[in-house]
Amino acid sequence: MKNNIIVIGFIVLIGLFFFSCAQQQTNVIRIGFAAPLTGDQAEIGIDMKNGVLMAIEEANAAGGVLGKKLELVPMDDKHDPKEAVAVAQKLITDPTVVAVVGHLNSNCSIPASKKYHEAQLAMITPSSTNPELTLQGYPEIFRMCATDSFQGPFGAEFAIKELGKKRIAILHDKSQYGQGLAEEFRKGVHQLGLKEILFEGITQGDRDFTAILTKIKSKNPDLVYFGGMYPEAGLLAKQMKELGMQTQFMGGDGLYVPGFLDIAGKAAEGTIITFSVPSWDKVETAKQFINKFTAKYGAIKTYAPFAYDAANIIIDAIKRAGTTDRAAVVKAIRETKDFNGVVGITNFDEHGDTTNKAMYVYIVKEGKFVQIK
Repeated sequence: MKNNIIVIGFIVLIGLFFFSCAQQQTNVIRIGFAAPLTGDQAEIGIDMKNGVLMAIEEANAAGGVLGKKLELVPMDDKHDPKEAVAVAQKLITDPTVVAVVGHLNSNCSIPASKKYHEAQLAMITPSSTNPELTLQGYPEIFRMCATDSFQGPFGAEFAIKELGKKRIAILHDKSQYGQGLAEEFRKGVHQLGLKEILFEGITQGDRDFTAILTKIKSKNPDLVYFGGMYPEAGLLAKQMKELGMQTQFMGGDGLYVPGFLDIAGKAAEGTIITFSVPSWDKVETAKQFINKFTAKYGAIKTYAPFAYDAANIIIDAIKRAGTTDRAAVVKAIRETKDFNGVVGITNFDEHGDTTNKAMYVYIVKEGKFVQIK
């Protein structure tokens, strides 16, 4: 009899525990986040995560959403496509996650997007630029930045018309982002009547690019364009200088990161970079955000403002939907109208791409990114 009472009491305690957990779950609304939070690209991932966290903290300070508190569910995809799919699976199986901000890399966003689509879970990427992501036709997938099909030709036109370059070598890191951007840049070169003298790939994670750079040097280029991320770009710039190459170095938004300057050092000087917003100090809508963000987290690395706006668009959509039903939230995001955020006015087209498209040119001067066009 005594043992039966103990067993019954234990069952009651377990029941109370799960009832308490269920109550806690119904009192929160969770926003997922996915990006590299460890490894060589963590600098950008953590920067983006902090942007989302700030949006959530501000919403909670204002009373929450639908009478509930918001919580962030941060996931580390390690900029690995397989890990990104695993992360997406974890997020979609949590019923309190109503939308996701992420991923950083196109080669993660694209495979993960299939999972979000199957679960009718909204995903807004602050930074994935490969056009394929939104051309899949998934209504749950959105993008805050301009695509490579816009950035690549823009960069080619600047290189040829503004810089007067004619002998162009193109490198990429074989990723969907890097190779995709390089191919779009090459299309732009061809449209302007030129042909590249080299188009080859390197491998993310490698550290010695002497062989490929020696090959490029022998072809006497006047510009080397790199489609890829800052860890490899920094090493490429540094090793070019070590080989005595005075060739102009140029790349896309994957280089607009303080880490590029740290890795390349003085070899970064003169590098040309394209990015989809002007200097943050020139963006009137960003000033308040910048002051608050830098006071709490330090200087903006790159995509934190895009992530902050993405989170706020999700929060606004939940309010307008009046529910945390995933399909309803997707519909509300689709119906976003003139969202006035840090990066400007955001609307989404029929593919889920932002209509707020612009591109700016920077040069590295005295260890800083300086806007020149």
